Amino acid sequence: MRIAEYRYLLKQTLEQILSDENSTVADILLADALGIDRGVLLTRLDDEINDIAMERIDRAVGRLSVGEPLQYILGSCYFYGKKINVGSGCFIPRSDTEILVKVAASLIGDKDMVFADICTGSGCIPLAIASECPNSRGYALELSRKALEYAETNLSQAENIITKRFDALDEEDYIALAEQNGGRIDIIVSNPPYIPSDDILLLEPQLHYEPETALDGGEDGLRFYREIIRNASLLLGDDGAVIFEVGVNQAEPVSAMLELNGYSVAVFKDYGKIDRVVLGKKY
Repeated sequence: MRIAEYRYLLKQTLEQILSDENSTVADILLADALGIDRGVLLTRLDDEINDIAMERIDRAVGRLSVGEPLQYILGSCYFYGKKINVGSGCFIPRSDTEILVKVAASLIGDKDMVFADICTGSGCIPLAIASECPNSRGYALELSRKALEYAETNLSQAENIITKRFDALDEEDYIALAEQNGGRIDIIVSNPPYIPSDDILLLEPQLHYEPETALDGGEDGLRFYREIIRNASLLLGDDGAVIFEVGVNQAEPVSAMLELNGYSVAVFKDYGKIDRVVLGKKY
């Protein structure tokens, strides 16, 4: 069967599974199974598709049909233009998190600053910051052993980033990090779990494949923000900064917490014009 014919049938099948983007997903699966770039795929439509590729796509479609995220099926996704390895047990990066990276990069620039990414997950945030700010040094901090394995893989070529197991809710880990780094962290960045516990069961089916520990932000979704802000003074200098990604309607309470702890605050919108990133700077 020609690739063009199989592609048409695949789109028809995916239309029954996916509410939209069936054409895009079809091309992604085809390119992945054939081991070629999507841009090359359109030049190969008259080629015959082999049995191995069809079997691989059939398995992927089966996994998609039960709600498994495409990123887990492929084993990777892209964030800030970089390929990020992901899989079961590791939170999938979202494009709106790029706003957090841009805010951090604007503060760091070409300066020799040290940042710490708390709840790093895949390590996509420190990888992006390090690429934008090559003079910076950073810590990728994560409690989940499985997620930390992905972070270590994704950051294996980033010599200026140290991965470390870290509990964002444990004051002792902040103290230990401060001692390890001589008390100098310039910026804390974090995209912590921020879904209220009671809302977890209401999430779309795909999200239930992702680790609950990467989603559950406690009763009101703000547990991690409270603890990170409370312990930030153990890491930051007098002119330090904290940059958070926040959920819908969380920018205001997180801003209030930062202001009560002596930070001036700025809020940045995501690509959908929703308040998504909160910057707190010591003054």
